Amino acid sequence: MPAGRPSTARRVRRPDPGRPVLSARAGAALGVLVVLIAILAIPFREWVTQRARIADLETQLAWHTERAEELRSVLERWKDPAYIEAQARSRLHFVRPGEVGYVVLTEEETAAPETTQTRPMATAPKGAAWWSAVWSTVQQADEPDSSPAPSAPPEAQPAESYRQ
Repeated sequence: MPAGRPSTARRVRRPDPGRPVLSARAGAALGVLVVLIAILAIPFREWVTQRARIADLETQLAWHTERAEELRSVLERWKDPAYIEAQARSRLHFVRPGEVGYVVLTEEETAAPETTQTRPMATAPKGAAWWSAVWSTVQQADEPDSSPAPSAPPEAQPAESYRQ
């Protein structure tokens, strides 16, 4: 091979086993970078948390502002005497002098509420000492009821998606 011509063969550089992978400068720069990340991580997390809190508070402020406007409009309606009269007639069933008021009950309002059947209260004998009266009510409560016990609701079946 001539001395003036470079070689066309690729030179393979073999790592020197005694040479470190990182230089001292690169190691120091990496160490400084790690320390900076560790120092800035907590303030950055706090900043993100505060931004989320501010967004929540702005949403609450918008809702409360809207609610205040609604209440102001309701207050303005209550300043009108005709509105007050209409509310008194509908809510309180007020009538003007000389008018006859009627209340129409629907079937839903007239139906008796469902009640559960209970056993009659225990009765204590009259004229006996109080402890005898208490003991007799305890004995009456201990006696089984002659009416059949209410049946338990049917056992729930699993949904179609859970069946195998």
